[in-house]
Amino acid sequence: MASLKKVLLPTQASFLISKRFRGKINIQRPKKPHFERQLLIDFTKPVYGPPKYTLPDSALCDRGEKKFAKQIDNPFERILANECLNWFNTSKMVIFLHVNSISMEEKTPVFAALVKNNMHLRTYGKKIVSMATTGTRYEAVNHLFTSHQDILFGQPENIGKMFKIMKKAPQLVIMAGIIQDRLMSKNELLEYSQLQNIDVARSQLCAVLESAGSCLVRQLNQGPQMLVGHLEKHAELMNTSSNKPQDSTKKEPENTEPQDSSKKDSENSE
Repeated sequence: MASLKKVLLPTQASFLISKRFRGKINIQRPKKPHFERQLLIDFTKPVYGPPKYTLPDSALCDRGEKKFAKQIDNPFERILANECLNWFNTSKMVIFLHVNSISMEEKTPVFAALVKNNMHLRTYGKKIVSMATTGTRYEAVNHLFTSHQDILFGQPENIGKMFKIMKKAPQLVIMAGIIQDRLMSKNELLEYSQLQNIDVARSQLCAVLESAGSCLVRQLNQGPQMLVGHLEKHAELMNTSSNKPQDSTKKEPENTEPQDSSKKDSENSE
């Protein structure tokens, strides 16, 4: 059986064996390329100007003139700049994000969650942001932009939800933010998100003020109330002391009546 398997299933051996008949490649003196290759090399060879040390001083002097690239007025950029400035003016919370490598499949759920919580994610370039913020109170944010970056616009009440959503996308890094016209760092934004709601804080402040007022009224009324209490007690004592002599005078005739009746009985017996 084993011999049958060897006959039916023979091991395949390679019939081609690579062998080099040429000698070693001469690296120091390589063979000249053929015509077409040499033509391509000559055509793609870069052309440099003469070195500066060979030029005269008159050619190197630019007479102090600086050459600037001509800026083209783009109406679409002005429209985007006006839109960006409108977002800055109407939003009380502006968060600046640094965007690392992220695909749209990963970014879309984050974008949808932000829109659901009344927050809007926008992408603007450095030029558009500089056009929008130059000459305004937001001009200091130009230092945060080097290229296209994301900006998050919303309201301060949703900052806690914003941090929870951003945990799902670590590619979006929070750099700084503006809360009610105040520029804050990331740590300050975290402290702000841990604060209580403004309505709760107002109710607590009203309760503290009300308790202070009631305590002041109680302290002011404590002295007069004590004085009234002492006066009432003094009046009661005076009334009781004045009523004692009258009671004694009323009791004397009552004691004499039995004596008179006893006298009458003795007289009748006689």
